[in-house]
Amino acid sequence: MPADSLFDPDNRQLYTDLLRPPESYRFEDAIATTYSLDFETALLIPTSIVFRDAENREEMLANPMALLEGVERMAGRLAIYCDRGRIKGARPDAARLMALYENSITEVSAPRGGAFHPKIWCVRFRSDTADVPVRMRLGILSRNLTSDRSWDLCLCLDGVVGNTANPSNAPLERLLRKLPELASAATRPAAPIFLPSLLQDLQRCDWELPLGATRVSFSVNGLGGDAWPLPKGERLAILSPFVSDDALAALRDGFPQESLCSLVARAEELDCLSPEILERFRIHTLDERATENDGEDNQARPSVDLEGLHAKAYVVERRQRLQISVGSANATTPALLPQTAHKSNIEVMASLEGPISRMGGIDTVLFSDSFSKLLADYVPSGPPVADDIRAAERLLEDLRNEIARLALELHCRDEGDLVRLTLVPAGRPLPIAFPDDVTCGIRPLTHENTAGFNAIVFFEGESASLELGELALGDLTRWLGVRLRHEPTGTQLHFTLGARLVGLPEGRHAAVLRAMIGNSENFFRYLSLLLGTVGEGLFGTESTGEGQWVRQLGQPGASLLEPLVRALCQGGPELEQIDRLIKRLEDPSGGASIVPAEFLELWESFARFVKTTKNKKKKGQTW
Repeated sequence: MPADSLFDPDNRQLYTDLLRPPESYRFEDAIATTYSLDFETALLIPTSIVFRDAENREEMLANPMALLEGVERMAGRLAIYCDRGRIKGARPDAARLMALYENSITEVSAPRGGAFHPKIWCVRFRSDTADVPVRMRLGILSRNLTSDRSWDLCLCLDGVVGNTANPSNAPLERLLRKLPELASAATRPAAPIFLPSLLQDLQRCDWELPLGATRVSFSVNGLGGDAWPLPKGERLAILSPFVSDDALAALRDGFPQESLCSLVARAEELDCLSPEILERFRIHTLDERATENDGEDNQARPSVDLEGLHAKAYVVERRQRLQISVGSANATTPALLPQTAHKSNIEVMASLEGPISRMGGIDTVLFSDSFSKLLADYVPSGPPVADDIRAAERLLEDLRNEIARLALELHCRDEGDLVRLTLVPAGRPLPIAFPDDVTCGIRPLTHENTAGFNAIVFFEGESASLELGELALGDLTRWLGVRLRHEPTGTQLHFTLGARLVGLPEGRHAAVLRAMIGNSENFFRYLSLLLGTVGEGLFGTESTGEGQWVRQLGQPGASLLEPLVRALCQGGPELEQIDRLIKRLEDPSGGASIVPAEFLELWESFARFVKTTKNKKKKGQTW
């Protein structure tokens, strides 16, 4: 592996590569943390696990059946934790599908008022071969689970679960064990069922080290205990989009006064630093022209189309050894100085160490030719000018943080074909003072009232509840869209909050399935996903009418009968999944099913084998 590969802008990988199993292994389960999240990116995770060949975001989002199957298969095997109030707004179709995935996402808060900011993936893979050890993959990222196109970093480590504990994994194990407790006590969901066993495997996992490193260590800030130790040595280079005077001063104090220390940050952040701090670093920013790929002069510039710096890294030379620390922590006081900060973030960092003779030094690892092409000298533009829009943005951000502290319940009441929704505080309410020139609307994400219902009186504590209209059962979701608007400037802030559903009518998941599948054609598309026949010509352009599929039975390349028989002979889970799907698609009111009668007639020949399989499984036998 080349020495500069970690920071080479041309060495780019898909986010979903983290979840790709090693050869002869399959995905088992995973826990992830992120600061911010958007639903559409989160939906790609289960889909990419099931359909590993479909790596294009737009293609997967354009195929609702693929999304539906991916979500259904993976909902109980993924757990994602994000900072409360940092889920972005979503389109109604994505929000509707998240009803099948909503228990996989938990909003949490840092205990000392800062941001929940770690970005990790801990993934477990299992082999179907007996006596083959479990493998794990650990991703330590600077990237959030969003579609943001900033320049980010990820350290990806693969490992094998052994028989003895690996002490270096203790900080990671402590963070993951703590995650369920960081959710609001009033609405806290149950911890993932697989969490205890995943933690046991994590404790005993040894990692394969890259880049000539001989040691890896992990640190977690903001949960008490040992935080990431500020580095000391002879030379230091920092990549950090966000910076503060106190944190940079503390970092610089670990190095000799005459040491040449480098800093790469965003220009607007550097403008806010004191002259004394700026004088102590050699400073660069990302050259915006170098990160734009406009199709011209491609021979002279890197093939990247990035939008700003978001990577965090600290590279240190110390006594002929190199230390590379990457993770979520910016060079700011809440991130790096939790003992002294008024508010401290939860952060995670990984540090690789090894001899410079094997790993290289700062000049070769970080400031290589490829990366240096992205850099520009910092030119001060002066401190930011306070204007009405920036002031409005800060005001709305403060209101977002106060609203996010509230635990909320969404009470459901059956009213015929619809469900009436009422929002109430869970536990003790926290009145929020709204300025007269700010409006606030809140709505279920799938509700047609895109402006939202006026929530000022509710959030100020003058009303004990807020009516949020009516929805069909298939549109019911616990996700709420919040819109804050500063009227004088027109500045707006949109975000999503989760509420605990109370009194949820039975059959909601089945109603979501019926709403998503919608008709017999989509039913057969979904069926083809279950049977693994995507791309085999089942749905040709000449298909017309609900009985067309019957005439195709037995035709080469277009048969449902063949994959059904194959599933029966192989004894896999497909027939049980189809049987469950048919039952869930039944109209509870007794209306016509979207499953064609001809298929139900054929299915009778297979249904009795499903019952036999279930009975044998109950007796502990194999079929």
